[in-house]
Amino acid sequence: MKRLVSLLVVALLAATLAACNQGATGPSGTLIVGTPKLNGDFIAGFSNSSYDNAVRTLIWGHGTYSTTPGGEFLVDETVVKEVTTSLDAEGNKTYAFELNNNLKWSDGTGITAKDYVFGILFAASPEWVAAGASSTLGDSLVGYAAYKAGDTKVFEGVKYIDTYKFSVTISAEELPYFYEVAYASFGPSPLHVWGEGIDIGADGSSLTGDLAAATQKVATTERFKPSVTSGPFKFVSFENDAVTLENNENFAGDYRGHKAKLQTVIVRYINQTLDVDMVISGDVDLVAGVIEGAKIEKAKDSDQADYVSYKRNGYGMIAFANDFGPTQYPQVRKAIAHLVDRNVFLQQILGGYGALVNGEYGLSQWMYVSQAAKVNETLVNYSFNVEEANRLLDESPYKFESDGVTPFDPAKAAEGYWRHDADGNRLTINHLGTVDNEITDLISTELPKGTNRAGIEFTVDWQDFNALLNNYYYGYSLGADRKYHSFNLATGFTEVYDPYYSLHSDFYGTWQNATGTRDAEIDRLTKQMRALDPEEKEQYAAYWFEYQVRWNELLPVLPIYSNEYFDIFNARVEGLETTPTYQWARALIDVSVKE
Repeated sequence: MKRLVSLLVVALLAATLAACNQGATGPSGTLIVGTPKLNGDFIAGFSNSSYDNAVRTLIWGHGTYSTTPGGEFLVDETVVKEVTTSLDAEGNKTYAFELNNNLKWSDGTGITAKDYVFGILFAASPEWVAAGASSTLGDSLVGYAAYKAGDTKVFEGVKYIDTYKFSVTISAEELPYFYEVAYASFGPSPLHVWGEGIDIGADGSSLTGDLAAATQKVATTERFKPSVTSGPFKFVSFENDAVTLENNENFAGDYRGHKAKLQTVIVRYINQTLDVDMVISGDVDLVAGVIEGAKIEKAKDSDQADYVSYKRNGYGMIAFANDFGPTQYPQVRKAIAHLVDRNVFLQQILGGYGALVNGEYGLSQWMYVSQAAKVNETLVNYSFNVEEANRLLDESPYKFESDGVTPFDPAKAAEGYWRHDADGNRLTINHLGTVDNEITDLISTELPKGTNRAGIEFTVDWQDFNALLNNYYYGYSLGADRKYHSFNLATGFTEVYDPYYSLHSDFYGTWQNATGTRDAEIDRLTKQMRALDPEEKEQYAAYWFEYQVRWNELLPVLPIYSNEYFDIFNARVEGLETTPTYQWARALIDVSVKE
């Protein structure tokens, strides 16, 4: 029987999952997940697609805090025996953890407090940056800035106490924070593998040994093939566009104590045009996040497929380079938004399973749900309007013919009659999409219909997903080789919605701020949103609304739709229950397959 997972039953779902009987039998069976191409980064610190991140979710675990299917934060009692908090005279807040003594790495080595302290010191070190990584882990803790900069070897806000005890101290300057426990949520890193010859210093807040050599080793070897892991599965290989994972018999369990029922999981690249067909035929067992209406109807009509659906905690978009070429000008970005009929995507791609959005939000986010009418009434709806697009472009530098002097005449607009700036530079937008992608194909046919009427030359290239991610995340580093101004992709939000890390100018020039956004008002609002007590939900929603208004004015990306996600699986799969914040990689722990 087909199943729909409604937001209204998330609380019931959490209770139901908690009550599931794990059963006495050992792990068995192989499940194959079909995805777009993976880029092969399996540790934190490097840009990765959501599919690489899903693999990371499967192989890393035992964080101090976890979340339920409904998005509620809680102490992971499988990991933490006791947690206490205290405030000092300056307002710094310490979280002291005592770990359970039965945690193990996949190779059987015991996990201790040293692994948690090492993980923070490792990721926050300047040596990790020098190895090519980017991390904000521990950025809320006392002494982070000085340690990150290499001014001191001691990270004051991290403390190893004894074998199963450690503490972290959040700086008073970082409090209050709406997602405070996220500041105290840390997982272990394998000191005995990543830190050969390294130990925790006598002060409990520093590392001894050759950290530079260790970070280089991890960035060039463990990054691509983790030899030990802490999650429900262990890494076996990544070959021929397929990741193979095996059950980690040493995993102590998730926050409920559940262990994986599957023996083997394979995550492999498949042609996205045929993904649902391959589920129906049994070539793969699961494809997640299906949005195309025709595919969804095909799955519904098949007795060989089943599905779980939920409103999306994210949205599909055309992302712009805000610091490069013509799209660095808001007038150009907004003009492009007025030169495409976004309803075409709803009709031809989603087939009715979605809605237009005008800001950085998904249909399932509580902030949007609580004030949807206000959002929809206030934000600019970028509808198809050639006249408005030309008006905006006349306010940009691109208001001339090719001589850089004669005003551009919208009445002459047609393919070949392009806008230019005063230096004679043509207004050309180079777009990068992916192969076997209906949205890229639709963009290539729909966008020129509008852009030709406003003097914008719009080109499209097709490459694989890895190439798109490299150009999107690392465009800032390409110099003269930089080419692309826009990209079609999608984003999903976690339980911690904190756009500070992706749009604040503190991260300009890094892969985290991939759009290259620098805006004083965005900077102010992203900090204002986060600087609230967790109980101040109403005020948070109000600040979130202000942020959406500014985002909508600036338009760093063009949002197209948020929609209903369908995780479609073969009829032999049992136990998959996903939600907007509890996606397939988390939910897989309760899945089994009929042989």
